[in-house]
Amino acid sequence: MMHDHDLISLDGFAVDPQLPRTMEIAYDKGRVFWLSLIAFGMAAASAEVSFLPDRPGRPHLSAIFCWSGAALFGACAVLLLARAIRRKPGLVLSKDGIYVESHSDETIPWRSVRNIRRYQRKRTDQLYIDLDPVAARALTRRGLVRWLPKFLQGRATPAVISLKLLRADPDWIYDRSAEFLAKDREQQALTDGGLAVASETDDSEEPVFNLKGPPVFTYALIAILVAIYIVELKFGVIPAKGDTPDTQTLLVLGGTLRQRILHYGEWWRLVTAALLHGSLIHLAFNCFALWRAGILLERLIGWRWFAALFCVSAVGGSAASLLINPDNIVGVGASGGIIGLFAAVMVASYHFPSGPLPEILRMGAIQILVPSILPLVGQTAGGMNIDYAAHLGGAVAGGIVSLCLLKAWPRTQLHPRFSVAALIASIGFAIIAAGSIWPISQLRAGYLADPFIQYFQGQYQRAADDFEARVALNPDAAPYYHLWRFLAQTRGNDSQAASNLRIAAGKLDQSKWPYPVYQLFLGELTPSEVTAKATNNDSLCEAIFYVGEWHLLRGQTAEAIPKFNAALFSCPKTFMEYEGAQGELVQLSRH
Repeated sequence: MMHDHDLISLDGFAVDPQLPRTMEIAYDKGRVFWLSLIAFGMAAASAEVSFLPDRPGRPHLSAIFCWSGAALFGACAVLLLARAIRRKPGLVLSKDGIYVESHSDETIPWRSVRNIRRYQRKRTDQLYIDLDPVAARALTRRGLVRWLPKFLQGRATPAVISLKLLRADPDWIYDRSAEFLAKDREQQALTDGGLAVASETDDSEEPVFNLKGPPVFTYALIAILVAIYIVELKFGVIPAKGDTPDTQTLLVLGGTLRQRILHYGEWWRLVTAALLHGSLIHLAFNCFALWRAGILLERLIGWRWFAALFCVSAVGGSAASLLINPDNIVGVGASGGIIGLFAAVMVASYHFPSGPLPEILRMGAIQILVPSILPLVGQTAGGMNIDYAAHLGGAVAGGIVSLCLLKAWPRTQLHPRFSVAALIASIGFAIIAAGSIWPISQLRAGYLADPFIQYFQGQYQRAADDFEARVALNPDAAPYYHLWRFLAQTRGNDSQAASNLRIAAGKLDQSKWPYPVYQLFLGELTPSEVTAKATNNDSLCEAIFYVGEWHLLRGQTAEAIPKFNAALFSCPKTFMEYEGAQGELVQLSRH
C-alpha cells in the first residue's frame, strides 16, 4: 500500500522526500495474456496458409514465408505468455536504482541512468530509460534483442518499457521514476560538492540527422512510375481493358519471363520489370508505399543512397521472381524495390540508439513489411497474383545493402559515406532502363507485324493482307496461310472470302493434305469426314483445330472449345494450329 506525501520541487521535478524505498509494479496480466493469444493466433494463421491449396502449376512457396512468420509470432507469443504467468514484476523502482526486465536481473543504479523520457502516441505509451554508454555495454540484454549483433543493439540503447502493459497509471509511473532520478541527482550533487562529473567517453554523442524538406527523389520516382504506366496504356500491343494493361503488353514492354531472359539473354528485363505495373490499383498501392518509404528514409540517408537502395532492391526482387516463380509467370512492379526500402528503414533505425525516432522508423516499416512478405492473400481483386518472391528478394537485397550503409554511416555525419558509389549504382540502373527502349521498340514492332497477333486483336483485314503476303515468302506453308486468310476475311465480313479460298483450293493437289480442310470450309465435307481423312497425328491435330474453327464461324462456341483444347494438347508447339488454338481459347475466355 502506497501513501501520498507532501511534495517539494527540485530542478523542475516533483520530488517526494519520503518516497517508499521500493515500488514493485506488476504486469497487467489480463492485457498481456490477450496480447499473447493474438500473437498465437497470428502464428497459427501464418502456418495455416502454407497448407492451403495453391494454384495449379505454381510451386507452393508460401511455406518459406509463412513458417518464418509463424516462428516470429510464436516467439513473441511465448515471451508475452511468460510475462503473464511470471510472478516477477515488470518494473521495480527503488532508491538504489531501477529494475527493467528487458535488460538483466540486476537493479540498474540511478547513477547509470542519464535521463528518463516518455513517448506517447495514440496506441503507444513508452518510457525510455537512457543509460550511460559504459553501463549499457556492461548489462546483459534479455529477450530476442540479445541475439542481435552488437552493432544493431546500439552502444547506448535505452531500456524501453511499455507503460500500457503495467498495472499502474502511466502518468504515475513516469512521475515516480522522475522523482527517484531527481532525488538521486540531488544526493549526487551533495556528495560531489555540487561539481558535475564529466563523461568518461564520447560515446554519448547523438547521431546527426535532419528531417527538414520534402523527399524530392521520392516524388520524382512516383512521377516516373505514373508516366510509364500511361505509356503502357497508350502503346500496348493489345488494347487495355479499362485501366489494366494486357499481360502480353507487359511482356513486350519489359516484364520478366524466364524464357525471354535465360534463353534470349534479355537481362535488361530485371530493371524494366520494376518500372511497370499491372493495374491502376497496383500502381496506386506501390506509389503510396513508396511515398511512405520516402517520408521515413530519404531525408535520413540522402537521396543518393535512397535511390541506390531502390535500384538494387528492385533488381533483387526481379531476380527472385525469375528464380522462384514458375516459368510461365510475367513479373512486373516496383514492389521489390519498395519493400527493400522498408527493410532498409528497419536496419537504418539502429543508427539511432535512443529516442522515439527508431521506434517510429521500425513501426512504420513493420506495417508494410509483414503483410508484404507473408503471403496471406494469393490474388488481388482484379485477379492478379501477388509476387511474394519479388517482395522477399527486394527485402533481402535492401537489408544487405543497408547493413553496408549502417557501417558506412559515422554518428557525427549527416548522411552515410560513399554517396558517389551509391549514385553510380543508380546511374547504372537508369542507363539500363533507357537503353532498353531500343530492344523494346523492336519487340513491339515485330509483335504488331505478326498477322496472328493482328487476327486475335480483331484487325482482320490487315491480318488477311499479311497472310497473303506471307504466301510468297514461305511457299511450303502457303496452303495454311490461305486458310488463315479465309478465316480473317470471314471474320471481317469480306464477301470475297469464299471465292478467294476456292481459287487457292484449285492450285492444290486434291489427293494431299490439307485439301480436305478446304473442302470443309467450302461445304463439300462434314467435320467427321475431314477428321477421317487425316493420315497421321499431325494432320489429325490440324483437322481437329479447323473443325473447331468451322464450329466457331457458325457461332457454335460450346462445340468449338473442346476442339481447341484437343488441338492444344495434340499439336506441336511450332504449328500454326497450336498458336491458333491457344489464341482462340484466350479470346473465348474473355467473353
